[in-house]
Amino acid sequence: YLYLTHESKDAIAKNKHKYSKADIRLLNNFDIDRYITLDVEDKEDLFNEICDIIDDHDLANMRELKNFVKYHGAEYGLPSMKVIRSVMKMSSGIIRLTFDAVYQERRYGRADIDKDTGEVLNNK
Repeated sequence: YLYLTHESKDAIAKNKHKYSKADIRLLNNFDIDRYITLDVEDKEDLFNEICDIIDDHDLANMRELKNFVKYHGAEYGLPSMKVIRSVMKMSSGIIRLTFDAVYQERRYGRADIDKDTGEVLNNK
């Protein structure tokens, strides 16, 4: 799978054209997720990407993340939610805290936080 889409480490090193996952056509209920394997480094990178997406796009729960992946996953090179869920299991506490932070900011607002830097502003 990574070989065919040019997402393998070898293809990336050779600077090959990367094919969009959205362009892959699956036939006869073929389960592509069974063939997506991630090493420890890839899992960590995907986990960090997921946390950044949650924060950058103000996603407050799994449902919002699922919809984001459904509509924008290909733009970010994200695999299916099945793969994402398996990666998220390794640090579900961190994901929960990240979702909770977005929820808290939505619910209570944080006018005392700089939107660009995340710093707490001094309101003296």
